[in-house]
Amino acid sequence: MKILLKSLAVIVFLIVLAILALVFLVDPNRFKPRIEAIAKDQGVALQIKGDLGWDLWPSLGVAVNDVHVAPLAEPQQAIAELKQASLLLKLIPLFSGNFQVDHIAVDGLGLNLRVDESGKGNWEAFSKPATTTAPPADTESNLALDIQHISLTNSTLSYTDAQSGSALKLRDINLTMSGVNTRTEPFAVDLGFVLEQTQANSEKLTLTGKLTTQLSVDNSFDTLGLTDGQLQLDIAAKEKASLALTYAIAVTDLQDAPAYKGEIALKDTNLRQLLEAFDIKLETAKKEALGKFRFSSTVVGDTEKVKLENLQLVLDETALNGSAGITKFSTGAIRLSLSGDTLNADDYLPPPSQADAQQGTAAAPAVSAPAADTSLPMDALRSLNLNIKLALKKLIVNKIPLENVEAKLLAKNGMIEQSLNAVAFSGKIATKGQLDARGQQGQLQFDAGVEGLELAPLLKAMEMDSKFGLQGAIQARALGSSQGNSTNALFKSLRANANFSGAQVRVSPINLEQQFCKLVNLVNKADDPVQAWNEYTELTELSGSVKWRDQIITIDTFKAGVEKLQLGSTGKINLASDEYDIFLPLKLIKAKTDTVTADQVAVTTSANGCSVGSYYWLERGLELLRCKGSLDEINPLHDCRPDKDMLVQLTKDFAVYKLKEKHGAKFDAKKQELEQKLDDRKQEAKQKIEDKKQQLIDKLQQRLNRGAASSAAVTAPEATVSSAPATETAPAPETPQ
Repeated sequence: MKILLKSLAVIVFLIVLAILALVFLVDPNRFKPRIEAIAKDQGVALQIKGDLGWDLWPSLGVAVNDVHVAPLAEPQQAIAELKQASLLLKLIPLFSGNFQVDHIAVDGLGLNLRVDESGKGNWEAFSKPATTTAPPADTESNLALDIQHISLTNSTLSYTDAQSGSALKLRDINLTMSGVNTRTEPFAVDLGFVLEQTQANSEKLTLTGKLTTQLSVDNSFDTLGLTDGQLQLDIAAKEKASLALTYAIAVTDLQDAPAYKGEIALKDTNLRQLLEAFDIKLETAKKEALGKFRFSSTVVGDTEKVKLENLQLVLDETALNGSAGITKFSTGAIRLSLSGDTLNADDYLPPPSQADAQQGTAAAPAVSAPAADTSLPMDALRSLNLNIKLALKKLIVNKIPLENVEAKLLAKNGMIEQSLNAVAFSGKIATKGQLDARGQQGQLQFDAGVEGLELAPLLKAMEMDSKFGLQGAIQARALGSSQGNSTNALFKSLRANANFSGAQVRVSPINLEQQFCKLVNLVNKADDPVQAWNEYTELTELSGSVKWRDQIITIDTFKAGVEKLQLGSTGKINLASDEYDIFLPLKLIKAKTDTVTADQVAVTTSANGCSVGSYYWLERGLELLRCKGSLDEINPLHDCRPDKDMLVQLTKDFAVYKLKEKHGAKFDAKKQELEQKLDDRKQEAKQKIEDKKQQLIDKLQQRLNRGAASSAAVTAPEATVSSAPATETAPAPETPQ
């Protein structure tokens, strides 16, 4: 045993003596020229300006100082610089022949990457070696690492691009890793950095980051795990903002086909501050909107796709859950499915203008043309690949509360389809549309309908019930199409047809029966009886249809009952000029209980209405009431008035009717007498014209006859004179022998 101990002591003494001889007798700086020459053979200009040195206690290692790396062609243009680096091995394990790295330290590393105006990077200047030696084949596929401490401190990475005028600088890089191993045992990683971005004509962006996590790897570097991860980002530009993330990620098959799965969560973040930090300012109706945002999700993906499952989102007061993902990075195919409780979209719309605020309205009428034209991004629309679904218990848009909302948006190969189904004001809403962006112009088609929609709460929600009111439920459906490359072009070329119907619809504050009775009394020159009228009109059996062309809505058909009055409507609504002009013809229908005889006319407009007192008013279409005004300020009491021209014509016609009614047969006999006299006079005039015509013909014939006789008298003497000499001088004929 003593001999064994003595032998061991001698071996240890010899090892220590060898280490001391190495440290004290060998100067590592004499290897610098050789190292620089080897680098030169590889096309690298390496300068070790500092000293190479040994460390002995408590760890054995080597240190290098002040190193510069540059291309051979430009040795003074350093791409990489190193202030100091060292490698330390644990001393005690060396005595047993075990090499354990105690510390790898790099301090003051600087990388300077530049792209010139031609697009060439300075790293491309490194020349390739004349001959290359194939790397030795791997004899061991697994690598065992056991490093107590790795540190990278006070380091910088800069990148400038002369073409774009942009620059990135990653500075104050401080990375520490403790207990590094390849036994899949987690070890601590801490990283701190400052990222600065400058761009021409833009504010400088500074991002300060702090990352901590537990990292684990196996000895084949094929699996990797990140647990207890936390990332804090502080952003400073025109404004300041911050982000805080937690994560846990596991990566498999890292060498061949990486795939990952884990969890990620974003803590409460002020989105408004974040957007403003990137110089994106949003004016919203609610100033506190976008003040709170957070999400959490599991993440699954690989090099081709990524999917967020069990996605939980909170935006201000709205909670959403679902899934999202990109099914293929090369095509940008996005899939999103969310469901949630209540979302008030009005909070995120632009605030009302000053004029609207003074009038107490939140927005312009929904039918108004867009004030500013916006071009359709046709190329971007063609490239969309979307499948988005949204389900909400309640959605508020333009102060209209929609319940049980189901919305879909599909886009692929230039075809974009959308649909919306919801419940609003006790009625159902269903819309679907299609935008074809494959051609030079966008082609839009839509089909929209409502069923059982209550009108009173709708007007109240839109703050349009202050001057007129509507009650009751309606059904309506509209089919339309349009084309164009901008919002205004689509609006101007819109063509649509719509039909509607309703029951027990009430319009206020106008009473059409009262207006009809006033017209009757006015024409009859009678005073309006004192009676109480309702301040509304109850419409029954409401139905009609309209068409939309060239920004003008034309009423094609309209039919409604008002007690015993039948109401029609004709006219137009001009959206371009924001005006409407509508006639409301009325017809009084005779009921079975009404009495109409030669001696008596007992007809009333309703049980509590007025008596017309004349058969003239029955079954006669009277287009007397005209409503004309501005769409912005609809006021039935002010806009609806009797049409003066029609009223004058009606008064004359009624006067003739009364004369006929008063004089009876005499009036008819007188009329027949006048008509007979008129016929006789017409016949006499016709006969005189015929006689005069015959006289003219006779005179013309006489003139023609006299002209012919005169011509004959002149021609006869001439013929006699010329024939006489011919008789006298004619020779006698010879007699044949």
